[in-house]
Amino acid sequence: MNRINQWMESVSLRFTSSFHPLVQCDMGKNKAGPAEDITLKIKVTEPQTSVGLLVIDKSINWLGKRNDITEDAVSFFFFFLLQECIGLDRNMDDDQSVSHEYSPTLHDSDLHVRKNFPETWLWQEIMTRSTETTINVTVPDTITSWVASAFIISENLGLGVMKIPIELEVFQPFFVSLNLPPSVIRGEQFILEVNIFNYLKESTEVTVTLDMSDSFEIFIISNDINATGNQHTVWIPSEDGKTIFFPIKPKQIGEIPIRVTAISSIASDAILQRLLVKAEGLEQTYSETVLLDLSKRTNLMETLNFNFPSDVVPGSERVQVTVTGDKLSSSISGLESLVQMPYGCGEQNMITFAPNIYILDYLSKTGNLQTQFKSKVVSYMREGYQRELLYKRPDGSFSAFGNRDPSGSTWLSAFVLRSFFQAQLYIDIDPYVMERTAAWILSHQKFNGEFEEPGRVLHTELQGGTSDSVSRTAYILTTLLEFNEIDKPIKKALGFLEFQLNNIVLDNHTLALVTYALSLAKSTAAKGALNKLNERSEQQGELRFWTSPSSGLSSSWQPHSADIEVAGYALLSHFIQQRLLEAIPIMKWLSKQRNHLGGYSSTQDCSFFSGTFATLTADSVTEMDVTVNGSMEENSTVFHIDQENRFVLKAKEFPAAQPVRITISANGRGFAIFQLNVIYNVKNSHTSKRRSRSVQNQEAFDLDVYIKDDQKDINSLTLNVCTRYLGTGSSLKTGMALMEIGLLSGFSLSPSFVSLVDPVKKVEKEEGKIHLYLDSLNETQFCVDIPAVRDFKVVNTQDASVTVMDYYEPRRRTVKSYNSLVMQSLSSCSFCEDDECNFCKTDGSLSVCLSSELLVLLVLSTFYVVV
Repeated sequence: MNRINQWMESVSLRFTSSFHPLVQCDMGKNKAGPAEDITLKIKVTEPQTSVGLLVIDKSINWLGKRNDITEDAVSFFFFFLLQECIGLDRNMDDDQSVSHEYSPTLHDSDLHVRKNFPETWLWQEIMTRSTETTINVTVPDTITSWVASAFIISENLGLGVMKIPIELEVFQPFFVSLNLPPSVIRGEQFILEVNIFNYLKESTEVTVTLDMSDSFEIFIISNDINATGNQHTVWIPSEDGKTIFFPIKPKQIGEIPIRVTAISSIASDAILQRLLVKAEGLEQTYSETVLLDLSKRTNLMETLNFNFPSDVVPGSERVQVTVTGDKLSSSISGLESLVQMPYGCGEQNMITFAPNIYILDYLSKTGNLQTQFKSKVVSYMREGYQRELLYKRPDGSFSAFGNRDPSGSTWLSAFVLRSFFQAQLYIDIDPYVMERTAAWILSHQKFNGEFEEPGRVLHTELQGGTSDSVSRTAYILTTLLEFNEIDKPIKKALGFLEFQLNNIVLDNHTLALVTYALSLAKSTAAKGALNKLNERSEQQGELRFWTSPSSGLSSSWQPHSADIEVAGYALLSHFIQQRLLEAIPIMKWLSKQRNHLGGYSSTQDCSFFSGTFATLTADSVTEMDVTVNGSMEENSTVFHIDQENRFVLKAKEFPAAQPVRITISANGRGFAIFQLNVIYNVKNSHTSKRRSRSVQNQEAFDLDVYIKDDQKDINSLTLNVCTRYLGTGSSLKTGMALMEIGLLSGFSLSPSFVSLVDPVKKVEKEEGKIHLYLDSLNETQFCVDIPAVRDFKVVNTQDASVTVMDYYEPRRRTVKSYNSLVMQSLSSCSFCEDDECNFCKTDGSLSVCLSSELLVLLVLSTFYVVV
């Protein structure tokens, strides 16, 4: 196995621990105002040096997202905004001005509206032509400190890393900040908190105005004659702050603007932020793909139809069509969001790592690999490589959860070895890692050529059953074939597979994998294996496919994940054996199974299918006009596809009609992919402990969600989630399962949550959601408590949902909606204490919903009364 070292190229970099004098970075000042233009100077010891520059918001470090480029850990302390600003004000010289001053007659149109609030200000590579480089930049609008760090790479000087980052404090002594949730659901109300800070030497009266918009309403629960809803006047002492509350109810789905202006006689500020408003209910997607094959004819016509269900949420419907002249373009265009599930264990990490290799291979072969896109994909691969090393065990093997598993997995180790070997064309791979992994795999080959599995494979299609050892050996053989020097183990594995092919009955998935392995190895048994596989296929018009026995635990329109893999292996086998005409019906069927992102329902399908089509590099000439008509469109939309633009994904939104009817007409020659994507929400199903629909036919899991809440504590609650698998027969447990817990608007996971309790192997958090990766689920009920705490004041909370799914077979899933009666019954005034909410000063009069139209009428009526 030492020969592996001969196949690899290595790059040695000399690491320089001292930041100076290799590179210096200077912003010209250590304090600046929002939107101020400054010059950033970079000095290096020698020209033609590559400088990596990162400037991020200091508060991100405080939150634990350490992204600064340093050799040693740099500790940052982020104080409460009020404390930090007071300190800055007291340390400023009398003649130093870092803010904009305004006169009493300042017009609103003269204000600089602060709206640029990135977490990362600069993240770029700079190639210096001389020893000094300057770049002109504009300071973002965030009142914060920005931390700049850098590293250099030079042929002569090696790698130098900044030890101590530099900082730029952005401040103005009079400013407004908004505290609003990242998203809410239509139908909910939230209290917008507007904080006004005055660190000037004078006290001042400030008029705070929330700009009215057609996208939201303001609620007034008051009979105070001075309560105008969108405007408040407050007195703010010197070096102090005040908070104003606006109860808001969004009316439209999508991003809505929230613009607030604070004007006084001595200073002013304006701020604009956007709030995402989601549709209520549960999101559903449907996609239908058509392979436009004009290789044997010059025109064709297709009609696609879709009916929205009766419980669709009004306003949530979206209809989109995409057209591309390349089989992989839609997948490549959606690379960043191809798989909606987050990264997880060692298996899933590799399944999202592998498609990057195939896509780069494909674009390289077709001459369409753009430098910027390549850099992005390579950065993903480097991150995936480093992440996978976390799951490497001391003996060189890999497992789903690394050292937390009792043993490494031969299947996963083979997957890692093959992927790393292929990835070395694009990123640096440690040859010693590959050498030890290969040696460990070979140590688990039996005398008859079979490979043992001492570990546990979470991919359920590769475990259990009489053909388990056969599929595992076939899979490992496909990896070993990459290494021609490993001759004896390859022959032993090949002999084992040829014997098993003739002596036992293999299921479709195993037969397809064995056929592919035999085809790669140029075995004389490969042709007969493919014939046997084709005999089991189903034919439907121009489509050829294979089906697996259904468990009856899914109502998804998408096929079984294993069926995708069988078709993919069959397609590759036809290609290797030069049986191309027989492959076209399989390719057409695979094309029709894509989801709305251009990929497939599960991560391994995306990985495998990308590799399949990357191998089948298209060399046909495409020159085609695709005409699309929608049921509510008067004019046709024509997409022209030729050799120059065939890799460009063309898309258009169509009005959502009931029913959806899309007519496609194609003329020309070559191949193209047309896809209809329908996205919509359905109303939540309110049931007691279990859904009313048939568990036997559709539900894969029993799922209960209980809410522990208390009227005396409106700022916290606990979800008790219990689930078990409902599989029967040979399918008594899942592989890895994923529990996705959506939180009610305004809530986040409590820091007191204890995560890693068996079978929970990993926890990931994102905005409003928690993902629990479970080792497996069976008929024994598993329960977990999810404590949540309030971050934002949201009332009339809409339902959230909990989803449990088989990770490698997402069709097996159960979704349960839930809500809290306590949180639903709250009003905006439930959060008010003493006199802090002007809109709640009432003697029992009815609340008023103040829209932009009502505001105009209110102002006019007041005017006429005065006159």
